Amino acid sequence: MGNLTKSTRHSPALEIVYRVAEMEERDPLDLPPIYDSVDPEALDDLAESNEIQFEYVGHKITVDSGTIRIDQ
Repeated sequence: MGNLTKSTRHSPALEIVYRVAEMEERDPLDLPPIYDSVDPEALDDLAESNEIQFEYVGHKITVDSGTIRIDQ
């Protein structure tokens, strides 16, 4: 199952944390730091023009042209 969204509220890194927390029915503060999976500053800098894939809390994350896809 996937979750596709155009991030407008937050930086891509923060948006991913909030979306994964929602999917996991957990508080975002209870999740491991995203920097354990990816450099959040690099993600934010590259998200608009590059495709980036990584794992976070057991989910495959794909960021492409500012669009975030989270697969369970």
